[in-house]
Amino acid sequence: MDSPVRHQPPPVAGAFFESFDGLAQLLKAHYATTPEAMATTPEATALAPLAAAGAAQAVAEALPQATVADIEAIPWRPGRRPPMALLHVVDDGRDSGETIRLRDDTLVVGRQTGSVSIPHDPFLGADHARLDRLPGGGWLLTDLGSADGTWVRVMTAKLRPGTRFQIGGTRLVFRRRDDGAAEFAPAGRDDHAPPLPCPPLPFLLGRTDALPGLEDPGLPTLLLDDPFVSPIHAEVVAGRSAWRIVNRGLNGLWVRIDAPVRLDAAAQFQCGDQRFVLEPLASDS
Repeated sequence: MDSPVRHQPPPVAGAFFESFDGLAQLLKAHYATTPEAMATTPEATALAPLAAAGAAQAVAEALPQATVADIEAIPWRPGRRPPMALLHVVDDGRDSGETIRLRDDTLVVGRQTGSVSIPHDPFLGADHARLDRLPGGGWLLTDLGSADGTWVRVMTAKLRPGTRFQIGGTRLVFRRRDDGAAEFAPAGRDDHAPPLPCPPLPFLLGRTDALPGLEDPGLPTLLLDDPFVSPIHAEVVAGRSAWRIVNRGLNGLWVRIDAPVRLDAAAQFQCGDQRFVLEPLASDS
């Protein structure tokens, strides 16, 4: 059977998203290494008491022309099959949650079906999004036509007419009026608030009740009544070919994907009201 990846539209990483935000503090796994038994050679016999004591500095002094990294092996990992990946289903309001090991080539997230189902989230589609392993490494994230969309967390993104982004719990769409003026229109659920005209570049987005107690940020600021928005949450600046929005807030900047996106490194995405962290475990070639 042909791999489903072969029939996917080409990945668009880089078209809008200039870098992903992978929540490094959640993903970093620190290995607690222990000394390994060394081969029974004369040189190894001389170093055995030092290795048994875990005295890395002493080993380095015993071998002044070498470092510990030169003589110690790296942790073993598979090299003949594709590497495994981890999908973290983040708990509400926390930086941790359930961890799922991606051993198959495809994983579907949905409300009713799929490898990961979340029945109590009404904003998830029955089959909402899919992760496909790419033959050359990495994963392809595809929205499966969901009404609420699939969103990825980024450090910065290009703003073009129709770009939808989320800061805090507020979703906005960037658009140009007939007279050429730029504005952010509500793009949330049942949100009929008036659009926010964009001031001249550069400008900020922040929280309404926070700025009066802060020093003057020095730039025009669009204020949002949203407790999940940081006092200064994002900055909009001029780019080479389009405006750019840059994250400055605790809860991140999220952009809705319109085409499949390739994920080669740690990345976060959101389906409905559920957030996920993808942690590829790439092997060294």
